[in-house]
Amino acid sequence: MLKNTTYTYLLALMLFGACSGFLDEKPNKNILVPESVSEYEALIDNFDQINVTPVLPFVYADDYYTSASNWQRFLPWQQNAYLWSADPYLPDEGPLDYFLMYRKIFYTNIILDKVNSAPDWSLADQERLRGKALFWRAHAYYELAILHLPIPGGGIDGAGYFIPLVTDADLASTKRNASAEEVFSLIIEDLENSLTLLPEVPEYATQPSKYAGYALLARINLYLGKYEKARQYAGQVLTGPFTLMDYGMLDSTSSYPFELFNSETVLFTAMAIQGTVSNDNIAYVSAELMGSFDSLDLRLPLYTFFNDFGTVSFRGSYTGDYTVFTGIGLDEVYLILAESNVRLGNDEEGLENLISLLEKRYSDDFQLTYGEDGLLEAVLSERRKSLLFRGQRWADLKRFSYWDNQDDMLKRSLDEEEILFELKPENFLLKIAQRELAFME
Repeated sequence: MLKNTTYTYLLALMLFGACSGFLDEKPNKNILVPESVSEYEALIDNFDQINVTPVLPFVYADDYYTSASNWQRFLPWQQNAYLWSADPYLPDEGPLDYFLMYRKIFYTNIILDKVNSAPDWSLADQERLRGKALFWRAHAYYELAILHLPIPGGGIDGAGYFIPLVTDADLASTKRNASAEEVFSLIIEDLENSLTLLPEVPEYATQPSKYAGYALLARINLYLGKYEKARQYAGQVLTGPFTLMDYGMLDSTSSYPFELFNSETVLFTAMAIQGTVSNDNIAYVSAELMGSFDSLDLRLPLYTFFNDFGTVSFRGSYTGDYTVFTGIGLDEVYLILAESNVRLGNDEEGLENLISLLEKRYSDDFQLTYGEDGLLEAVLSERRKSLLFRGQRWADLKRFSYWDNQDDMLKRSLDEEEILFELKPENFLLKIAQRELAFME
């Protein structure tokens, strides 16, 4: 627990009680700063506030559908996001996803400011806290970039798209608008600098490690279309203490077949709990998606179940319960390796990466088949199924529209009305809430 309770209460009021925007608030870091190493450690290891990711990528993606009556239970911004509005927030609505990420950034900047002030701490303490802060700052900015910024180098004019770049705990002195190029430059720099500071094996899976740094760099470089770097970083993760689960050994009769912090967990994060959007009686898996699983696929009975409404719900989260796992699992790392290798022309290595994963996901009789030019399609198909309800689908759809020129159409129905979303790069750039824009001038 933090000894300085004033700090905690004031920050809570700043986030949830104020009517103005997050970045308009100017907490006095000289008043609200913890004192001891353990207090700073508690700040950055606070799972409830650090290991959370936005909910908007889940709402916008096509991993699920819901009924009109369930949609009526959504918050207004969730209703608009489900309808694929690029500007989902009402003028007076507070964008909680936005707050959550900038709160995380604020915490990390407090720690970095303290470490940079050369405190009378041991070198080990300073390096450990700096490594964690750099990692989580990069993580938060990446989540914001997925929502609000174009992919650098993707051919979209990014002049009109920016987010505040805050690199100091004094928000008033450092707030400025930054382009996608600037934001991703900071993200990569922070993560690369964290690698020499993070432990190989953390005390808990909720804390970043060197391997989590490699894994996040692999995920981000795949998103950026930098496949050689994604391949290199993903390969580093395979040298870590993680093992693929044999899905054939898991109990499909269990309510939640996957244990919390299982052997595949490289980094643990979960989607913020905001209303009911991901509840198993709200979010349903489509028949089309169900039909993409082979009869020998062990994932389907572990991931899904028929609910009391006659629809199919998801239960296969690596959180061990109903919350949505958005961290990085070893299965995702193998998929990054496979995709990167195939895109680089290393088909034999890519196939080997994919088979290494699928041997643990299918029954023994399964054989992978694909056409002459279909290995990439096979990899992406397996990625789609493995990462169901992982919070990664929106970023995948976005990067496919940039790098593969995919221009397919997503469809949803609500009260017999068909809603369409065209997969064009410009359609993946969500507007920042109006109440925040005034504080970005």
